[in-house]
Amino acid sequence: MESRVVNFIVLLTVFPAIHVSGSICQNKMADVVFLLDSSFSVWESDFAEQLKFVKSVVDNFQVGKDGIQVGVLSYSSEIQTNFFLNEYNDKEAIKSAVDKIQYLSTAGTDTAGALKYAREVMFHKKHGGRELASKIIILITDGMSHDSNATAKQAEKTKQAEINILAVAVGAPIMRELEMVASYPTTDSVFNVTDFSALPSIVQSLATTTCLVPDVQQDSEKTDTTTVSVVEDKIKKYCEKTPSDILFLIDSSSSIWPLHFRDIVQFTLKVIDLFDVSPNKTRIGVTLYSDDVKPVLHLDNQLNSKELKNTISNIHQLKGGTETGKALKHARENEFNENYSRKTAASKVIILLTDGQSIRPEDTLTEAKKLKEENITVFVIGIGNRTDREELKTIASSARHQYNLQDYNALSTIKNMLVVKTCTVHFQFQDSANDDSEETCWDTPRDVMFVYDSPAIGIHRSKIIRKAITEMYKLMLIGSNKTRAGVLSHYCPTDLDTGIQDFQNEQSFLQSVKRQPNDGLRRLLRVLRTRSFPREEHTKKPVKKVGIIFLDREEHDSRDVIEEARRTALNSRLFVITIGNRVASHAVESLCSDFKHRCVFHVPQYNSLVQYVPDIMDMVCYS
Repeated sequence: MESRVVNFIVLLTVFPAIHVSGSICQNKMADVVFLLDSSFSVWESDFAEQLKFVKSVVDNFQVGKDGIQVGVLSYSSEIQTNFFLNEYNDKEAIKSAVDKIQYLSTAGTDTAGALKYAREVMFHKKHGGRELASKIIILITDGMSHDSNATAKQAEKTKQAEINILAVAVGAPIMRELEMVASYPTTDSVFNVTDFSALPSIVQSLATTTCLVPDVQQDSEKTDTTTVSVVEDKIKKYCEKTPSDILFLIDSSSSIWPLHFRDIVQFTLKVIDLFDVSPNKTRIGVTLYSDDVKPVLHLDNQLNSKELKNTISNIHQLKGGTETGKALKHARENEFNENYSRKTAASKVIILLTDGQSIRPEDTLTEAKKLKEENITVFVIGIGNRTDREELKTIASSARHQYNLQDYNALSTIKNMLVVKTCTVHFQFQDSANDDSEETCWDTPRDVMFVYDSPAIGIHRSKIIRKAITEMYKLMLIGSNKTRAGVLSHYCPTDLDTGIQDFQNEQSFLQSVKRQPNDGLRRLLRVLRTRSFPREEHTKKPVKKVGIIFLDREEHDSRDVIEEARRTALNSRLFVITIGNRVASHAVESLCSDFKHRCVFHVPQYNSLVQYVPDIMDMVCYS
């Protein structure tokens, strides 16, 4: 018998604050390795939040030689092994070891090196790697790696070695790099939180996802069938106490081949199999749509599970166009209304399956917004390459609710996590009610000034900064009632300039040169403080004042600069973007408005500055 090893990496995102029942993680055999970003861009207090997070996730595991083993490494430009898989066999010992992990605080984010080291060393047999254990790496990072190509290459090798990768993005929107790194489907493999303090909100989600990683399969078909049955039984038990109203909206247009339509029907039946269907627990409805909308089963039907599945099995394809907006409107007005309400509280969920674009995208967008306003969660499953991913994004309740599948065969890969997410929807609403969304962050009026010392930085690098500022500007909601922006890049007092005929001898000329100012940043900060922000009218609400400073070296007159920064920070919020490795961390902390909160972002080199724009603006937005 040939033994195979499945390796797994986890990167994080926000998910419901629920308790993982023993049913999901019971008897799970897995080797779990955490990869912790300990680079310069991660503050020491944030690194401490990572350690707390690791301990909370471990608390959900059944740790032991025949259960889940845990290892940890931290990385920046260097790789530091904290402890291997076979060093500790109980939770308390693991958590005690986690408490002793030291913060590296060195420049660089060598994600490629961390993946390679995890694959080749951490899971090695001599360090506790087991042949019949699922191997899982949990990767937590707050930014892009310093070599995206190398990271992509190492991620691909890791997945080829049957290591599943889950990715956690902290303090930034889900990044393309992490979607490239993570295992398929990325909807279940990539997590996102706004900052390190939000990590606790995804503890249960991550633990659940980890425990649902497929077990290592042996050659016998009987073993495979048994394993699938065991996993599905765990999911059923996990969801059995969760009341839900679930409506399947199935695209039945002509663009779907009849055989593929049957694939969708079979997928629907398999999903329903994992719920406890009854009038007081999970209620199931099914509606087909093309040019028209055809209800197959209303949510208030009284069919038992067998009768329900028989009805669904016998549905026929409608043919015609794709009126997605009309289907969403029907669901809101005719299914999730007071006529079909139940006495006990239940989550309201739509699972929409489609292979194409809607005929009337404006109507689709309008109806999607109304569903969100009424707290109806929408999962969207787009199949094939004819879908409009941006349209699906507007329909789905969040990025975690959108699946983009390559083909119909991929439906089986999302079934288990789709069910787990569906039966925990009501917890997600509790969490999201207190969260600021990315779309509304810039609704708060701000005056933003971008500051950099162009003469000191140079022409070429100034062009790169201006390009980055342009991209940042595009991400802000600009308008008289929203955000206003400006740029402050040089300060040239004419009374200190030297004219061609001002001096008649060498000595007076040299003395004048010595008097030329080299305190560009200090002067820029002074202008920022005294002249850049418009005076507020008493009749208007206060506007937040924000300064974003670009810095690539330590200032010669750092004491004067720090003092000016402190004066500026009395009436405005200062953020510092450091570029390269020539800026001392203590100098940056002194410039920052409040270094207890995240207000410094480190970019390894100028060539990658534009790539980090979404991360930088997310920091500014949510701090």
